[in-house]
Amino acid sequence: MNSSDRRLFIPRLTSIYLLAGGIAVTTVSSQAQPEPPGPPEKQGRPAMQPRGQQPPRPTTGPYTHKIQSASSQDGLSFTVDPGVLLEHASVPATVMLPDTRIRTYYVDASKLPETANVAESKDNGKTFQALGLEIKKMAKRKALDPAIVRLDDGRWRLYYYACNNHPEAEGAHEIHAAISSDGVHFTEEQLVFSRQSLVDPDVWWNGKEWLMYVFSPAEHDTIVARSKDGLNFTYVGPLGLGGWGTVAPIKLPDGRFRLFAFEQHAQEHIGSFISMDGSKWTKEEGWRLSVPHGKQITDPFVVRLPDNSWKMFFKLDEGVKGNPRPPDEGEVGQVRPGGINRSPKGTAGE
Repeated sequence: MNSSDRRLFIPRLTSIYLLAGGIAVTTVSSQAQPEPPGPPEKQGRPAMQPRGQQPPRPTTGPYTHKIQSASSQDGLSFTVDPGVLLEHASVPATVMLPDTRIRTYYVDASKLPETANVAESKDNGKTFQALGLEIKKMAKRKALDPAIVRLDDGRWRLYYYACNNHPEAEGAHEIHAAISSDGVHFTEEQLVFSRQSLVDPDVWWNGKEWLMYVFSPAEHDTIVARSKDGLNFTYVGPLGLGGWGTVAPIKLPDGRFRLFAFEQHAQEHIGSFISMDGSKWTKEEGWRLSVPHGKQITDPFVVRLPDNSWKMFFKLDEGVKGNPRPPDEGEVGQVRPGGINRSPKGTAGE
């Protein structure tokens, strides 16, 4: 998940947060607090805020992201649900539990530093309550872009981009794994994969081996790595879906795999690909969900509900030009040859 739009605003203190959904630039006004002479950790003390003054809130980036949902009866045409599920939340990875609870793992930017959290729903995804994810013995300062899998023995494994400070730092980026018995309280396992500039890993089981889809800005594509044990991944090559940001595929009742993805240029459309074996992907016609110009939707994770309907959880980025509004209840993505009929409920167009 990427964007070619990279900016550096010299008059401001700027942190560029690179996600597979795009480069989100977290900008804080330089007038709110003078820049200290070097990082606080190098001065041997934490950063101090003037008495009575609150830290400035970021105006773009993960702090402004939200997680919303959309519903579908056939898994192809989705309609945006009312309301926002999680504020200051980014890059959702969603899983259905055997008892029908739904958990969404995400980057929580409500506090600094931003890091992984998990929220749970007991009402089929209508509302979520944050559970407070923790990782003991975490190798680095932040756990970003979390991905979750359930193992055969019932334990949970969390994959994440391990980062100390700057998410866009040059050099090798590390993907780590942590293990848990309850899916909330994790213990660090090990480094599982490392390569230049990686972000947003997704891991899934194709029936024979574990595959990791992880975006590489250096290679301008999602790349694939494989593992027999889920802990030691080796590089395979590009996925070959340039221009698309991907998530983990889902297995359909007929045994095929469906891969939901968002187009990376405007980030206004979500499409899908189909595969018999999870290795070769064919684009399906139309869009699964689309929103008016000025909005950005990315990271579409889809689960099947107990009534056999489908629920998509996605990230909304309002930190784009034009002060975009959130998708309205009833905005739909209808399957049409060559495109989508996009219309908010009760109106035509925007």
